[in-house]
Amino acid sequence: MEKPVIILGGGIWGSLLAMRLKEVLPHVPFRLYEESSTLGNHESISFRESDCKEAMSWLRPLISQSWKLQHVKSAKFERWISDPYHHIEAKKFHEVIANNLGSENLRLNNMMSPEFGIQEGSFVIDARNECYFSKKGFKKSLILEVELTEEHNLIAPVVFDNHLENKESARHISYYPINSHTLLMKDFWYSDNRHLNLNEMRNSLMDTLSDKGWKIAKVLREETNISDIPLVPPLYREEGRVISLAGLFHDTTGSSITMATTLIDQMVNTSFRFGELKEVVKRFRKQAEMDRQFLRFMNRLLIEQRQHQVFEVLYKQSFPLIERFSRGNLKVIDRYKIIAGKSNYEVGHLLKSVKLSNVFTLTRLTNNTAT
Repeated sequence: MEKPVIILGGGIWGSLLAMRLKEVLPHVPFRLYEESSTLGNHESISFRESDCKEAMSWLRPLISQSWKLQHVKSAKFERWISDPYHHIEAKKFHEVIANNLGSENLRLNNMMSPEFGIQEGSFVIDARNECYFSKKGFKKSLILEVELTEEHNLIAPVVFDNHLENKESARHISYYPINSHTLLMKDFWYSDNRHLNLNEMRNSLMDTLSDKGWKIAKVLREETNISDIPLVPPLYREEGRVISLAGLFHDTTGSSITMATTLIDQMVNTSFRFGELKEVVKRFRKQAEMDRQFLRFMNRLLIEQRQHQVFEVLYKQSFPLIERFSRGNLKVIDRYKIIAGKSNYEVGHLLKSVKLSNVFTLTRLTNNTAT
């Protein structure tokens, strides 16, 4: 009997890979090991349809709510974006995938090391995101689902609102209308330290609600999270018959669903043998690294230089540019537009003097500054 493939970690990467593997290659035996009692790390997921357009057919069963539009607001402008927006609630993510996998493929409350995984299976796919960054910032998140005393009158999610002050670094919130009286609020703080002052974050978010004229009847749910915002490439362990998926996420937003769905579809389009998969992941990492250098440069603006207007400059651009940023594959001209928009930063002045026709020079300047 063929040994199963061992998938370690039931977060977004491991859970989606297991679900897709069972759907596309049902003859491949596997087991998914997760150390907690639920899949998905108790985290809700929000994403633009354009982020995962090739994977929407198999993501739809996980989606809790969708909207046809997105709203962006800042002190200087606001705009509507005609791109469907989707939300996956943590509980539904777990229930759908756990039911799909069944007890024969899923091992909850059970974690093993890659070394033991190799002994039990044919090879190991390590989806635990265990990696190290020698230099990084942090994205602190407070997520509240609240029931209001009156209707909020929102027709679409506000995916970016930066009418806020944060002395540490950039801060913005997103809020999503769940029903006429219920909102899901996500408050994001970019910082150079891990300290989570939960009382300060709660009070700031409550002040924001009050400023908008919304009164809370009940807090339905609260989540907190601290994620790494890398300033340098990741370091991760990968030995023997182990394939690591660590460090594969959008460097600036921290979202992993776009990379996950893209690479997973490439993986299940193989024989799912170790050597072939290893090459697929290696090529994906190499291509992604070319795009990620500039995102880490943007992180330095946010974390080290405290340039709060980076996102505001981004959201003033065309929708195709915003889409490419969200997917993590900005063109050279996109990089120029974002940096040139930061005219108070010295690199912005430098890049303004570069002729756009000199693509090699522009790429080298942005990449070298990012590394």
